[in-house]
Amino acid sequence: MLLIEEVAMPSVLGLMERREARARQELESWTEVLEQAQAEVDAARERVERARVGREELVSVLAEESTVDTPVSVPSGGEGVTAVGLSGSGAVYGERPPVWRSGMGEEVLSGLYREVFAAAVAASGPVSGVELTRAVGREAEIKNEVEKIRHRAYALEKRGWLVRAKDGRFTPASGATGRDACPASAERLRPGAGTA
Repeated sequence: MLLIEEVAMPSVLGLMERREARARQELESWTEVLEQAQAEVDAARERVERARVGREELVSVLAEESTVDTPVSVPSGGEGVTAVGLSGSGAVYGERPPVWRSGMGEEVLSGLYREVFAAAVAASGPVSGVELTRAVGREAEIKNEVEKIRHRAYALEKRGWLVRAKDGRFTPASGATGRDACPASAERLRPGAGTA
């Protein structure tokens, strides 16, 4: 009887080893499929992001190039976006900020430019593109999101709203945070305060 048990045990152990090997092969196969699918998803997400940023840049360029008070319609996924010249009535998403002049407050800024400026005002010191991205409620882990916010900050710098230090961080220009600036909206965009 003892002899039979010794012979039976190795075959059961061998069966379990073969079963484990098959399961491991199946896991490796599915892991490879999953990695390939994730690479495809990442590539598709990148294409969508590039197309979206390109469309927004086109709207911005057309708004900047259009004559004052002349509307320019640009299709955006089946809907029209109208960009009005800088002295036009009403701010729209993507409109370039005006050059800062004494007496101007953040209310003349539109969309993401206003949010970026308000976040810089709310910060306790110079802020990087990544910090600004987080402050306006975007995902700072996505490179395109950071670049999009950094691009808005550069545009604000060129127009006198922000100042960029040599290390690339931004602070509000001293005059731009004067009497007409809106600290209440800047407070709303402080990191951790939540965004609307």
